[in-house]
Amino acid sequence: MRTFRVTVAYEGTAFHGWQRQPELRTAQGEFETALSDVFGETVTTVAAGRTDAGVHARGQVASFRLDTRLPARAIVPMLRRRLPSDLEALEAAETDPGFDARRSARARRYAYRLLDREDVLFRRVAWHPRRPLDADALERAVRALEGEHDFSAFEASGSSPTRPVCRMARAGWRRWEGGLQLDLVADHFLYHMVRNVVGTALAVMHAADPAAAMRAVLQSRRRSKAGATAPPQALCLEEVFYP
Repeated sequence: MRTFRVTVAYEGTAFHGWQRQPELRTAQGEFETALSDVFGETVTTVAAGRTDAGVHARGQVASFRLDTRLPARAIVPMLRRRLPSDLEALEAAETDPGFDARRSARARRYAYRLLDREDVLFRRVAWHPRRPLDADALERAVRALEGEHDFSAFEASGSSPTRPVCRMARAGWRRWEGGLQLDLVADHFLYHMVRNVVGTALAVMHAADPAAAMRAVLQSRRRSKAGATAPPQALCLEEVFYP
């Protein structure tokens, strides 16, 4: 048995998330169907992140094990002939037998893009919150999240039980051509965590001390204290980090 990893990108608008679901179009379902066509047998994958419906990815990583003689360099060209236009294989490699795309990951980077103004060309990948954005206040708010904390206040209900303590290595905003982009790098993320952070940052943006207001939400560990959940289309899994 050989272990492979494939980096995948997809435009999530028409997908019901990454994870395979009966009778629904998902990125994993389309990807595994293409892999099965390539190898002539059923292939099951493990992914670094389970993105929700409408969420995009440019650096998703999927791994699988298979008894095959096909060289890793042949996988991407063969997949590209079989994948739909909104799903792309970027690179493939054979890796250590113990590699698991989810369990071996050390951190993930998500980006959330806000628009300064409505733009029909960016509607599928960004969100206009219909209010003036204070870049400095938003930056101060999210910087308060860096470090190791219990992020229960930003976890949506209905999620599977998981460890609520996350190590946030980076939280900051920067400009992109349409407006402001939030980059979050953490060892793992809770259900809807990034979208709830965005909603909360916007809610505390005009507080006298946005950082203190964000810390108060964080320390409450109560979802009711955080802001509204931002919509999914502006969220993208950008990168997964491995040893």
